Amino acid sequence: MRAMATQPRLRRAAGWSTSRQAVVDRLFVYGSLRAGQAARSLIADHVVASQPATIHGQIYALADSFPGYLPGKTGIVIGEVLVLSDLAAAFALLDAYEGEEFIRRLQEATLVGDGTRVWAWCYLLASPDLAEGADLIATGDWAKYLNGG
Repeated sequence: MRAMATQPRLRRAAGWSTSRQAVVDRLFVYGSLRAGQAARSLIADHVVASQPATIHGQIYALADSFPGYLPGKTGIVIGEVLVLSDLAAAFALLDAYEGEEFIRRLQEATLVGDGTRVWAWCYLLASPDLAEGADLIATGDWAKYLNGG
């Protein structure tokens, strides 16, 4: 049996952490979750703010009429950075909507207005193999692609 310490245990102040990490409440959307697109209503109640943005990589038109994003150093993808409320509820909805073909990962996005670079969550294809045979959207703009451009 271990002897009990005679010294009182030191307590740290509330909020202390061995590594400070900011909660990222931003989401970069490039396809059906953009303003004016079919699935935006899914998370509309959680969107606090929205700003046009871009991200490096490429998007593909998948066989099931959805875009898929693959990060990379070449190519620019057009989209929006959304600021979300109630992250647990929003991500539960989004994770279910995106399914197993997509994973959520932090990516660096550039805000169109002033060029500020921010970290935002983004759903990308779980494997590059999922883009095999899909059409590359050269403009990087899903909305323009849907309108024939």
